[in-house]
Amino acid sequence: MWPAIPRSTSISVRTGPPAFVGREAELDAVVEVLRHRPAAVLIEGEPGMGRTRMLAELARHREFAGGRVLSGACQRFREPFPYGPVLEALRSAADHAIGPLSPVAGVLRPLLPELAEILPPQPESLPSPGAERHRVFRAIREVLGACGPALLLVDDLHWADEDTCDLLRFLASAMPAELAVVVAYRSPLRAPIRVAPALHTARVSLGPLDTRAVRLLAAELLENPGVTEEFATRLRDCTTGIPFVVEETLRALRGTEDRPPTGELVLDSLEVPAALRETITERLAALPGPAARLVRAAAVLGIEAEAPLLGELAGLTGEGLRPALLAALTGDLLADLGEGRYGFRHPLARKAVRDTVDSPERTILHAESVRLLATRPAPPLRLLAQHARAAGDVGRWRRYAEAAAGEAIAHGEPVAAVELLRDVLADPGESVSELARTATKLSEVTRRGFHPGAITTLDRVLRRPLDTDVRGVVRLSLGASLVRTTGGLCRGRTELERAVAELGGRPELAAHAALLLARPHDGLTPLSWHEEWRRRAEELAAGASEPELLRELTAARIAAAACLGDPAAWPEFRRLPASDADHLRGDLTDAMVWAGHLQRAERLPAGQNAETHGIRLRLDWLLGRWSGLAEKAEKLLSGNAELAPVVAETALVLGNLAAVRGEFVTARQHLAATKVHEPSQGRIPIVLTAAATLVAVLLATDDVDAACRTADDAMDAARHKGVWVWAAALVPVAAEAYTRAGRWPDADTVVEEFARGIGTRDAPVATAALTAGRATLLSARGKYPAAAALFDEAAVAYERLPMPYLATGARERAALNRLKAGHRDTVADLAATATTYECLGATRDAGRCRHVLREHGAWAPSQRGRRGYGRELSPREREVAGMLAEGRTNREIADGLFLSPRTVEQHVAKVLRKLGARSRTDVARRLTATGGTAADALP
Repeated sequence: MWPAIPRSTSISVRTGPPAFVGREAELDAVVEVLRHRPAAVLIEGEPGMGRTRMLAELARHREFAGGRVLSGACQRFREPFPYGPVLEALRSAADHAIGPLSPVAGVLRPLLPELAEILPPQPESLPSPGAERHRVFRAIREVLGACGPALLLVDDLHWADEDTCDLLRFLASAMPAELAVVVAYRSPLRAPIRVAPALHTARVSLGPLDTRAVRLLAAELLENPGVTEEFATRLRDCTTGIPFVVEETLRALRGTEDRPPTGELVLDSLEVPAALRETITERLAALPGPAARLVRAAAVLGIEAEAPLLGELAGLTGEGLRPALLAALTGDLLADLGEGRYGFRHPLARKAVRDTVDSPERTILHAESVRLLATRPAPPLRLLAQHARAAGDVGRWRRYAEAAAGEAIAHGEPVAAVELLRDVLADPGESVSELARTATKLSEVTRRGFHPGAITTLDRVLRRPLDTDVRGVVRLSLGASLVRTTGGLCRGRTELERAVAELGGRPELAAHAALLLARPHDGLTPLSWHEEWRRRAEELAAGASEPELLRELTAARIAAAACLGDPAAWPEFRRLPASDADHLRGDLTDAMVWAGHLQRAERLPAGQNAETHGIRLRLDWLLGRWSGLAEKAEKLLSGNAELAPVVAETALVLGNLAAVRGEFVTARQHLAATKVHEPSQGRIPIVLTAAATLVAVLLATDDVDAACRTADDAMDAARHKGVWVWAAALVPVAAEAYTRAGRWPDADTVVEEFARGIGTRDAPVATAALTAGRATLLSARGKYPAAAALFDEAAVAYERLPMPYLATGARERAALNRLKAGHRDTVADLAATATTYECLGATRDAGRCRHVLREHGAWAPSQRGRRGYGRELSPREREVAGMLAEGRTNREIADGLFLSPRTVEQHVAKVLRKLGARSRTDVARRLTATGGTAADALP
């Protein structure tokens, strides 16, 4: 039968076995038993669990390097050769000298011509077959005994003939003193031999690999040490942790053009690995016809099921079902999954079988699946929809899909509901009433969450004939999705404005659209524009009885007040009932962080949506909790790459982390993703903060002109928006850029404009920033003592928030101004500042402080002293190693650590020598091998 699904031309190349992972404890336990001779070990496991690999690891284990290792395997023949695996193992016995043999060993001459030179003459045959067999048993035991310390490995014993099993039972009953036997066989199967009580024994049952082992295997086969926990977990779920299936799937993924990175695993579109497909098709071909039909029916059905259901689907009833099911189980195609249900052990096995079912048979089986599943007390609606669609029954497919979507919504599974409804809406055959019903349902789901995949569907629906109010409902959901999508802000607002007009007959929904337009964070539209939309929302909702809308109106008003630093916002929030406060926590957390009330933000319960997680990342950055922060940001971004607020938040955090480590190219790449160069499409508080970091980076590289241009653009954005609290990070660095460029009027203007803008707002970070900005102006004019005093004041203000990095920066500026004023005793303050930077992980800032200390002849060594580190990396060498692992050049390392190129060359040479790295590119692998990573090498 031709495969139902054609496959493209491919090349499968194998490069030998991967690393032995996930079985270390079992291997060590077996080796320990085998040290005490005579010994016998039984290794059992289902197909693909790694029995053969375990025997191979034993064969090459250093413990048995001094003795003989004799290996043989049973073959799946119709008529197995008697004693086959043992005779195969003994063929190599003559490779080393063996002890004397008695005449009984001569009986093996016809069976082992390879040993003819060492075997005695063949004795005369005995008249009794039983006696002759017994003599063969004795002869084999004698040869094994003459081999001295020997390890006999027998694989796939479940395929053995009775004579071979009897021989092994005979050996186990009276084993030579220096012999150890290991047999491997398939489970479930009773132990094929019984060992004598005097033997050292072990019985090992191999189960699936855990996630850790799958991750290690993936890292090696994909040649990617950055494989994530999420990737490994999904891969294990798909393969059930069966080592053979895991390995073959990884080999298939490695051969694809678009190799998965570390988090995403597209298994639905992955071809079944060639080796696995061949194994499955061979097993299927070996089954009797009824059993093969049963397995194909189970593959099309797609779920584990009871035997009667599978039998009816395959047309097997009565006495024909039981032998077919037993054959399918014995043939390792179906598995007993417990509670009387049967199915495939992993999805890829099912897919391999399904691919062998031709199109006509598959269509019939899908139709039969609909008929059988629909009669169940709680029919699986989504599965019924899939079967109806595959059977070509469009009417039933639509009904089941919509019902399944409703069920998914009720169970809190909006993503599944959106997928189902999108499929239905993609079919042009719906009537107008059906279209309106389905589109309305999809709109309701998407309005409650972010589903970027629905945008195209909603857009396409709007091109079809709909009543005005239905069009408004759809447009509201489309606009709500677009304003949260990267690059979709302008069009999203246009759609929301049109939705307000179309929802004239549904003022409560129109109020929802107006509230989305009232959110002030995005784009360059002035605050007054957003406030007008908030008033419009209140007008539309006048007299509304919908509790959720009333709560949203209250939340919008308090959030807007908090954004502006209104002192009344926090007390009003505290007076809200808990049900109303839940609507506000995300927006209020955001407002409190921007205002600098970090302790309030910490006390607010963490939300579960992605946007709130992004805000929490920014909060961690400000609080100096940087350990593992980059990994958290990357993980959040990987699952929300189209959600604009998350993209902006993670880019800001990653850009800041890169900047403080001197990774300026990386920092600029991340900061660009915040829309710092496209403020009309960005979230303005993030844009202004990203601009502050970018200005600092440009000043650090002495590109003053570019720094001023960035400051100009950012200040224009701040003026357009009119929420000056959000410019707190920008003002001090903008003032510095202007003073370094000699643009004194601009420097004075930016500080005083900011002072007027924040007025008496309840925004402690803005107050601290204003002090730092004024200190910057004093320092630039050479008024060092006064500047130092103001920087100290700013540092205290930042410490109270607490924002340790900004506080440390202010302390550094205060110390530098005192040094310029001639106060040499301030070097101790600068040394303490360098240490604080190091503890935070701001390596470049720490290097800058150390550089100034060296210039003033006041180098302060690490608190750990100047001890020798021997073969270990010193703290400075660890910094250099981390930068090498990231691919940085000597010049970049020198710039990042404020060292001379010559000093960096010396550090690089020491790092290579201590790690045993052959080249700079080998450093990352060596760090990982010694239990560290590039990130670990950095403070």
